Amino acid sequence: MTFDLADRRTYGFATEEHLRFADVDANGHINNGAFLQLLENARVSYMRAVVRSGLPRFRVVVGRLEVDFKRQMFYPGRATACARLLEVQARKCVIGHGLFDGDGNCTAVLKAIMVSLDEATHRSTPFSPAVRAALERIAASDNGLAT
Repeated sequence: MTFDLADRRTYGFATEEHLRFADVDANGHINNGAFLQLLENARVSYMRAVVRSGLPRFRVVVGRLEVDFKRQMFYPGRATACARLLEVQARKCVIGHGLFDGDGNCTAVLKAIMVSLDEATHRSTPFSPAVRAALERIAASDNGLAT
């Protein structure tokens, strides 16, 4: 299934974020590193609230980030950071993100490739069948929420 990550309707999960003065760069807008922190907060919150809920323990780590910056944001202000599962494979899953300014304009989209990790060996490992089935259900949903 293909999702438009710049469309706010793609996401059933979002965090509301305050833009901080500390995030302003020398050009007077919110720094690109702050964009990544806002999106990371949405991803971690999404994983804790939606994805891991009711599942056996499993661990993932970031394997790759692909980000497209679309427009500037300025302090003071608010932003909405969204996340949803897009795809599940044997050893990894892809989480899509969108960042929207206070007017609802998409300012960035991000894909995070999350690799399943064996806690004892710190090596990539396949998801258990129960975890993979649950992740696939979430990824196949219209809004990235558990069905």
